[in-house]
Amino acid sequence: MALKGAKVFCFFFSKKKTLFLLLAAAAPVPATLPGATVVESAAGARAWIAAHHAAVIDVAPAPVRPAAMAPGMPWLPAAHQDIPGSAWLPGGGDAARADAYLRAVAARVGAPPGGAVLVYCHPHCWASWNAAHRLVQRGYRQVAWFPGGIEAWAAAGFDLQRTQAIPY
Repeated sequence: MALKGAKVFCFFFSKKKTLFLLLAAAAPVPATLPGATVVESAAGARAWIAAHHAAVIDVAPAPVRPAAMAPGMPWLPAAHQDIPGSAWLPGGGDAARADAYLRAVAARVGAPPGGAVLVYCHPHCWASWNAAHRLVQRGYRQVAWFPGGIEAWAAAGFDLQRTQAIPY
């Protein structure tokens, strides 16, 4: 059985020459988000942003230095690409950062009901769904979720911008 958006993790370990395989599937991201507009295409996202004069929020995670990397070794993560005009608030979908994320969004669009906000990340990403859901729960009335994210925007041939994470 295939699950759209499911992630499968495999762990192999040996104990007394026995090989074990553990499979765990993460739940797929829902196709709907009650209280928000789900924008299915990059063209639709671009139109929604323009029509609503929306703030655009990317909640993609920031790269993390590999734990196994030798101390003092230079680490050069790839440049982050965004939809032009986006504010990159990495970790905005994480429960532990929810209050800080909501304050950072309010600083851009005002307190609820505030202005329009479009939230995205990568395809099949729970972070953007959670981040948009938190805005709806907080009382924002013009929330759009773009589940195709950065990759769908680029696949449509639209420009991307290099950006830096905004600390919050």
